[in-house]
Amino acid sequence: MGTKSNRDIERYYFGMFCRHYQLPDGTIAYGDKPDVILDGERKIGIEITIFFLEDGTRPESEQVQRIAREAVVSKAQKLYVRDGGKRIKLSFSFDKANPIRDQEKLPKKLAEIAKKIEGQKTGEVSRNLFKDIPEVSFIYLISKEYEDAKWDVLQCYTGQIMSLEKLRTIVNKKEEQSKHYQPCDAYWLVVVVEPMDRAQDQEIRIDGTERIESTVFEKVIVYKPKFDHVFEAK
Repeated sequence: MGTKSNRDIERYYFGMFCRHYQLPDGTIAYGDKPDVILDGERKIGIEITIFFLEDGTRPESEQVQRIAREAVVSKAQKLYVRDGGKRIKLSFSFDKANPIRDQEKLPKKLAEIAKKIEGQKTGEVSRNLFKDIPEVSFIYLISKEYEDAKWDVLQCYTGQIMSLEKLRTIVNKKEEQSKHYQPCDAYWLVVVVEPMDRAQDQEIRIDGTERIESTVFEKVIVYKPKFDHVFEAK
């Protein structure tokens, strides 16, 4: 989604959601608290929110770690090139169970590994060569030199089932914020799970006997773009 504001992102997802969910007739107006007003036979306020797997303020969260990974890999390449390195390409996969803590030492370690393997053939790098770097789980070398060779981060998705408890936490938080919503006849909550974002990707699967209870939201809808999955949790 680039550097778009939260409001732009919410409108983007709502536009996609409208193509996969039949809304009542009415005019749509964008605003704030709630994000969308559908004014028809009834006035429905629709709140859009993103379902992150973890609290983005935690250092080990995917939101923080993905920025750290890109920064570490970029710095490592600069260190390697500065010391006379070749125009090889390296791709790294990181271990979620061992988050990056030190963004100063890790680039130096990766640059040292690059120096050791720069003469090897294209292919996966032996784990033994970086077994003392727990943050890294996989390295792939392209030994052919390119003018614009750029080291990158591989995204590895393990997949997990959506947590009903985390969904309840989101609903509870939005119920508290609803005190500041403009008056409407009913409120809906649309919870977006972006499959292209490792910080969000999860399978929407809730047992048929379990549903979300809410005294504020008439509907709680989980929406997974790209796959067009729409699930009414209430």
